[in-house]
Amino acid sequence: MEQLPANDHNWNRKLIHLLWWILLVYEVAAMIGFLFDIYDQPSQWFHSFLQYQVIPTCLLLALMGAGYLAIHFLKRYSDFIMIIWAMTMVCVYMMCIPELMSSYELMSIPIILSSIYFQKKYIIFAYSLGLLSLTALIVSQVYNGYPITPAEVIVSLTVLTATALVCFAIMTKGISLVTELRASVVREQDLLIRNVMIDRLSKVDALTELFNHRSFQEHTDHLISHMPYDTPLELALMDIDNFKKINDTYGHWVGDVVLKTIGGLLKDMLGPDDMSFRYGGEEFAVLFVGKSHDEVLAVCESFMQIVRDTEIPEMPGQALTMSIGLAPYNRNTMKKAWFQQVDECLYIAKRNGKNCIHSYLSGQYT
Repeated sequence: MEQLPANDHNWNRKLIHLLWWILLVYEVAAMIGFLFDIYDQPSQWFHSFLQYQVIPTCLLLALMGAGYLAIHFLKRYSDFIMIIWAMTMVCVYMMCIPELMSSYELMSIPIILSSIYFQKKYIIFAYSLGLLSLTALIVSQVYNGYPITPAEVIVSLTVLTATALVCFAIMTKGISLVTELRASVVREQDLLIRNVMIDRLSKVDALTELFNHRSFQEHTDHLISHMPYDTPLELALMDIDNFKKINDTYGHWVGDVVLKTIGGLLKDMLGPDDMSFRYGGEEFAVLFVGKSHDEVLAVCESFMQIVRDTEIPEMPGQALTMSIGLAPYNRNTMKKAWFQQVDECLYIAKRNGKNCIHSYLSGQYT
C-alpha cells in the first residue's frame, strides 16, 4: 500500500496548537469548577485549587516544555513524539481528575490523532502505546485500591481496538483517494501534452520546423488586429530559385535537404520580433515587425548573401539562390490586396532574372 511522506511538520504544528487549546479549555473548565467548589465547600477551596488547578497545570506545562525540547532535538522522530505527547496529556487528565479515572476510552484520542499521518506504523504505535498506558493505569489504580470491574477493562480494550481499526479504514480510503487523484493529475498532464503536441503538429511544418501556412494566416490576422497603429509591418515572400530543377537533377530528398537548410538559416538570422513560415512548396514567408523598410531590405540582402555562401554537400558546385518580394502593410489596404502586392513583387523578381529582391516601394534590388 502506498503511504504518504512522514515528518509532516506543518501538521505537527497544528497538533501542538490543538494541545494548547485543549489546555486552555481545561484551565477555563477547572476555574469554573473551582468557583463552584468554593461556593459548595468553602473550607476545602485550597485542596480543590491544588488538585484541579495547580497540579494538573504544572504537569501539563512541564509536558509542553518536554515536548518542545524533544521535537527540537529529535526532529526525525517528531511524529512519534507528538503521539507520546498526546497520550501523556490524556493520562495526566485521567490521573488528576477523579471523574475521568475510569474513562479509559479517552486513550483512543491519540490513536485518532495518529491517523493524520496516513501511515500504518503511527496507528500501530499509538494503539500499542494506548494498551501500555491502559495497563499501567489499571495496575496503578488497583494498587491504590480503586475498584475496577472486568467489564470496564473489556470495554476499554474494545474501544481502543475499534478506534485503531476505524483509523486503518480511514487511512486506507484516504490513500486510495490520493492515489486516484495523482493518477487523474497524470492523465490530465498527459492529455495536455498530447494536445500541445497535436496543436504544434497542426501549426508547424515537420520538415523545416517553421510555422506553416495556417499559422501564417492566424499570426498575420492577430498582428493586424492588435498591433499599434504606428508599428511598421512588412511581409517578405522568398522563393528558392530553380527548385524544380534541383528535384529533377538530384532527387526530391536533396530538395528536402535544401528546404530544411533554408529553414534553419531563417531561424538563425531573424530577430525575436520577426516570424518565419513555410508558405508552401519552396516558398517561405517572413513577417518583419517594428523594422523600417531600409532595415528589412538590409536583412533580406544579408540573408540572400548567406544563402549564396551556403554549400549543400549533396549539390557539389551548385549555387543556391533565392528571389524575394517585399511590401509593407498599409492600414488602408485589405490583407488580401497586401498579399497580392507581395506576390506580384516576387513574380517580378523571378521574371527579372531571379537571385534578387523586388520591393513594392523601392523597385528592384540585387
